[in-house]
Formats: sequence, C-alpha cells, structure tokens
Amino acid sequence: MTDMKKILFSILAVAAVFALTFCTKHKIEYDAEVYKGGDAEIQLHYMAPVANVAANYIDSTYINGVLYANVTGGGSLATYNGLPGGATGRFYRVPAGSVNLKLMRKGDVVYDRNVTLAQGKQNVVVYDLNQDPIVLDNKYPYWDYSAPAHISNYGTDSVCKVMFINFLYESVTYNQDGTIQSAVPYPGKLQYQGIRQGEEAAGYFNVGEPVGFGEATDRVELIVHKSVFNSSGYQRIDYRILTESGDVFQKWNGSRMVNYTDYWNGYIGRVYMHFFRGNRTQSIKGWTGTGSAPDTQCNVSQWTSL
Repeated sequence: MTDMKKILFSILAVAAVFALTFCTKHKIEYDAEVYKGGDAEIQLHYMAPVANVAANYIDSTYINGVLYANVTGGGSLATYNGLPGGATGRFYRVPAGSVNLKLMRKGDVVYDRNVTLAQGKQNVVVYDLNQDPIVLDNKYPYWDYSAPAHISNYGTDSVCKVMFINFLYESVTYNQDGTIQSAVPYPGKLQYQGIRQGEEAAGYFNVGEPVGFGEATDRVELIVHKSVFNSSGYQRIDYRILTESGDVFQKWNGSRMVNYTDYWNGYIGRVYMHFFRGNRTQSIKGWTGTGSAPDTQCNVSQWTSL
C-alpha cells in the first residue's frame, strides 16, 4: 500500500469514528407526553360588550395560579377573541373539577372566579367580569362519520361545520372611561340562517335551532360546493338572523337600525364557532370621554376550532 493510500485510509477511518460518536451521543428528543385522557381541555373566550381596543385586553391569564398566557409570552386575551391563539385546534389542559380562573389587566386582577370543568373539550366564555363564566360543550369529535352521498353534494361531497353561539346584549350603560356600568342580555331566542353564494334560488337554511343568551347550537354540517373546483375548496355563505317572531334581526349601525347581514367563506373540512356578541341597540351614545366613542356594535366573531 502506498503512503498516499495509507493517508487516505487513515482520514476515512477517523471520519467514521467521529460519525459514530456524533450518532450515539446526540439524540433528538421531543419535550412531549402522551395524553391518556381524564383531564379538561379548554379554550378561553372574552365576550364582554366593550370596545375591541388594547386598553380592554386581558394581559395575563392564570389557571389554578399558573400563568398560561401573558402579553409578553403566550399572548393577551383580546376582546371578542380567545386563547390559546395561533394554530387552530389547540386547547389548554387542566385538571377536571373546580378550577380557578384569574384574569389581570395592567397588574390589577379584574376577574377571579371558580368554574367546574368536565373531562374532555369545552369552551369557557367570560361574558361579564362580574359573573361566573359559561361553559360550552365543544362537541368533539368533529368528524365521527362521513356525510352520506346525495345529489346535493354530487361532484364535491365536501362539508364544513358551524356552531352559532348567542352572547348578544340588548343594551349596555357605559361609564365615561368605556367600562360597563350595567348590561342587559338580549331577551329572546335567535335563529341563525345561511344561504350559499351562487345558489340563492334555494333560499336560506337554518343553522341549528333558535338559541337564547349563553346558548349554542349543535355543530351543523354545511355542504360546500367549492368555488374553484381544482383547489382545497371554499364557498361563500351569507348569513342572517331571525327573531322569535320571524322578523329579520335588526342592529344599530352607528346611525340607525338596519337588518343584520354578514358572510364568511366556509372551507372544506373546517369547523367553526360563530360568536354573536356586542351591543344591539347603540354604540356609546352621548360620549363625553376623551377621543372617539368606542365601537361596541354587535357582530359575529368567527373562531376556527379545526
């Protein structure tokens, strides 16, 4: 063997030794654990009828004394929104049973209540800082069966799901700093309805049964005839609301009462929660505080569960 071949062989042998060393000593590990069930899994929502501005956000969220989210870490709890934020389908895991929920704003405790949580997925809604939260069944699993084939979904056989939740206030009296002095929930039940864009001749369809304040419909399966066939697929769905008397629901738009209308794109396979929230009859009337009067009009806030 020539000297050059000996040198090359030595270099390869050393490289092989280093490769073996790095493979055996540097393991890739994931900081995770297998969830075996038995705990409560929650998403937290803030639906008090105040202006959606940073001054009203919850900047620190404690569950059983443990900091779960804050403005510098896991994110603040914005008005008409929820936690955990970011990617859809995430939940906080906490022990089932009596759980303490503490919310802070600028170093002050603004909410300190105990709530009873069951095993499994649920949504905890803070709708009034002076009242216990309302706990809603998340209706999981979302897709426990396949939609039956039918002429109405021929060629797509695709659906999304929508749950309508009623947290509408009829009237609210505000302090000059925009905080709530008193609030009166909407007294009747509301019927949520949708109509598919491009299929207006078929008319409106009900999204669940009528629900009162603090109540939610089931997760209703909506057929989606996607707008662009060669795509993941969505269809625009326009929504309206009916009162108990069958009239189209009306809301204050800043200057007058108008019929409520809105629309959302329904994407195939997605699971949505539509929170109807805010103040029906007016924004802050006769505002004499600093700056513009905060907007507290009622609308739907969409939360994507999956």
